[in-house]
Amino acid sequence: MAINPVGAMQKATQPQFTGVVDTVVGSKAFEKVAEFAGSNSATFNAASSLVMAGVLRPLTIMALPAKNEQEQKNKGNAAAHAIASAVIGFAITSTVMKPISAGLKKVMGNTDKYLPKLSEKMKSNPTLEKNVNKVLSFGPDILLAVPRALLTSKLSGYVNKALFGKKKDAAPAQQAQQAPVVAQAQESQRPVLDSFKGGTK
Repeated sequence: MAINPVGAMQKATQPQFTGVVDTVVGSKAFEKVAEFAGSNSATFNAASSLVMAGVLRPLTIMALPAKNEQEQKNKGNAAAHAIASAVIGFAITSTVMKPISAGLKKVMGNTDKYLPKLSEKMKSNPTLEKNVNKVLSFGPDILLAVPRALLTSKLSGYVNKALFGKKKDAAPAQQAQQAPVVAQAQESQRPVLDSFKGGTK
C-alpha cells in the first residue's frame, strides 16, 4: 500500500487550520468587528485601507533592496506618500464622506419630497434609480479629489522629514549656495596674489 506523505500532511494541517479560523471567527471580538463593518461600511473600508496602504505598503516598500542612495531616497518618498495618502483618505472618509453619504441616502430615500421630478421619472423607469445611485456614489469622490491630492502632497513632505530625515538634504544645498561665494572671494584675491609672483626682487 502506497503512502502519500503530501496527502497525509494536508490532512494533518487542515483540521489545525480550520480550528484556528473557527476560533477567530467565532470570537466576540470578530463579532463586534463584523457588526461595525455591516453598519459602517465606508468607515470600515477606510480603516482597512489605512492599515494596508498606511502600514503594510510602506513596510513592503522599505523592505525592498536599494542599489544606491537615489533609490533609497525614492523608496522614502514612495513610503511617505503611501502613509500620507492613507491617513488623508481615512480622515476624509470618516469626517466628510460619512455625513455626505448619510445626506444622499436620506434624499434618495424620500425622492418625492426632495426630488419630485426625478421621482416621477424613476417610477416609470425602475433601472433609473440604480443608475442615479451609482452616479451619486462617485459625486463626493470627484468633489474631494483636488483637496485630497493637495493635502496628501503637503502631508507626505512632513512624513518624509519625520520618518526618513529629508532635512539632511539641506546640507548639500547649503554647500552649493556657498560655492559661488567662495569662488568670488578667491577671484577677488587673485590680483593681490599675482603681485607676489616671482618672489623678492
